[in-house]
Order: sequence, then C-alpha cells, then structure tokens
Amino acid sequence: MNPHGEPAPDNPLGQVMSPGLRQEIRCRPHGPDGALWWHWVWTGPTRKSEPELEPLCPLWDTEHAADRIQRVLALTETSDR
Repeated sequence: MNPHGEPAPDNPLGQVMSPGLRQEIRCRPHGPDGALWWHWVWTGPTRKSEPELEPLCPLWDTEHAADRIQRVLALTETSDR
C-alpha cells in the first residue's frame, strides 16, 4: 500500500470510488515442483469469482519482488491525487 495514492480526505467521491494504491501479494506453490512463489492477486471477472494469481517471482528472490512491488505502487511526479 502506498498511502500517498489515497484520495484526499475532503474528496467524498474519491473516498468511495478510488481503491488507492494497493496491491495484494500472496505466497503460493507454483510450477511442477510446487516451489513457493510470490503472486500478484487480481480480482476475478465477477464478484463471485475466485481471485486470479499471477506469478511474480520465487519466494527466495525478495529483492526482485520488492523492486517490482515498489514500481507498481510508485507515484510519478506528474501524478495528481
């Protein structure tokens, strides 16, 4: 979560509509050997769907995971709140 991506407190529509900058990550088995990997979690196509998991990187590669997560949750200088 990046708190700087949250809508302004005085923006009621933004508070209701904006999910902010959040991304769920889960550790789950992956591949034929069942090795643990970090996965991005994406919502399914409907509210009743299970979340979809996208492999991010092996569990042991924490530096790579942290770098990728940081890039996803980063705000650029041109971003508006």
